[in-house]
Amino acid sequence: MLTYKFTEDTFLYQQLYQFIKQDILSGKLIQNEKLPSKRKLSQHLNLSGTTIEIAYQQLLDEGFIYSKPQVGYFVETIATLNSAPENRIEDRQPEKKRDRPSFKIEDSHHSGFPHHLFRKYAKEAFEIEMDELLDRGHPQGEYALREQIRRYLYHSRGVNCRNEQIIIGSSTEQLFTLVTRILPEAAYQVEDPGYPLIRKVLKYENKTYLPVEVDAEGIVVDALHQTADIVHITPSHQFPTGAVLSARRRTELLKWAMKQDRYIIEDDYDSEFRYRGQPLKALQGLDTHQKVIYMSTFSKSIYPSIRVAYIVLPEPLLKKYHELKHKPNMTVPRHIQYIITRFMQSGEFERNINRTRKAYKKKLDAVLEALKPFQQEIAISGEQAGMHCVITFNYPLVKPEDVEVSLISDYAEHNQKIYKQQLILGYGGLKDGSIRNDIENLMNKLIQKKET
Repeated sequence: MLTYKFTEDTFLYQQLYQFIKQDILSGKLIQNEKLPSKRKLSQHLNLSGTTIEIAYQQLLDEGFIYSKPQVGYFVETIATLNSAPENRIEDRQPEKKRDRPSFKIEDSHHSGFPHHLFRKYAKEAFEIEMDELLDRGHPQGEYALREQIRRYLYHSRGVNCRNEQIIIGSSTEQLFTLVTRILPEAAYQVEDPGYPLIRKVLKYENKTYLPVEVDAEGIVVDALHQTADIVHITPSHQFPTGAVLSARRRTELLKWAMKQDRYIIEDDYDSEFRYRGQPLKALQGLDTHQKVIYMSTFSKSIYPSIRVAYIVLPEPLLKKYHELKHKPNMTVPRHIQYIITRFMQSGEFERNINRTRKAYKKKLDAVLEALKPFQQEIAISGEQAGMHCVITFNYPLVKPEDVEVSLISDYAEHNQKIYKQQLILGYGGLKDGSIRNDIENLMNKLIQKKET
């Protein structure tokens, strides 16, 4: 006789069906074995006859059992008796964000984001007349989105390109990997300190790279290695020092690229957020010899989890891209591309950037105000753009264990003494009303660490 332990979580007939099905799949009930009659099982389990009948009928409909008129129900011959192993690991819910300030460079602000428009465009994308979005799209991305990106880059960053030069991908890392496939024999140079995921990609792809020094004017062009072919830079707001590449260095860098068959990868990751004067023109817009590969992302201008980035290839590299035998498939769902396209077409994309820029400027002003009492001990740099600034102390720092914060030394391969004295203060995730208190607590902890 079948014996099971029932709960109040679901209907009894569903539980009985699952119990018997599991016994059949696991081999506890073997093929052609007779099941108890509905009346006997009803009495044994103290369940209604209707509950037993519904469960048996579902098993019958799905082919787990068969019936013989006037005889009863039997276990069907199941060719495969494999069943999924029991999950013995506790199903943990995602950890909630701890209610403590984070000064991490990647944290950002979303409170004013127009979610209602994204919902509207998402609904449009899944309407029946949009069935074409279910098919595979163009490997470079939706043409309409590339058109919007081209227009936006031209008006906001001075980037000159055709729609055909733009490729959309899931991240700058993925698109940077594409560059390594287009130029498989190239030797690379990267800023030091610099963006760690670029070094990670190069290591994963087994590519040679050399670190290049960065100072207050950005990458030191005189330190570039003559044997390398490509340099990756963040000229608008150097990651992580916040330095802006000077006009003199920009000219020197373009001349360096023109001397041989070299390329510059301009990573414009947070160029929209500049708080002093007009946004600087992209290096790509100054390039007249097709030497700059422009790269950016929607992670800052929309939100991080959108996972959409884009790259603008110079014409010579576009030809090499088309010659690739194994091009990567499009990694961004067409529905997401449609939503972003509509967001940009409506003008709300740029309005959202303007709102967000004002929100970050307000945060920055509050941060600078909160740092005034400590100005005798620190120097502040990199605050003219982005979502972080750098605070330089007169002594090496020890990071407090209970605060999420980074030092410049965390992003450097060749660690200089000064890097251990430089704190990266990301303010994007701070709450407006608690900035002063958060900054004061952080500074006091750092000063205490120094004294001990």
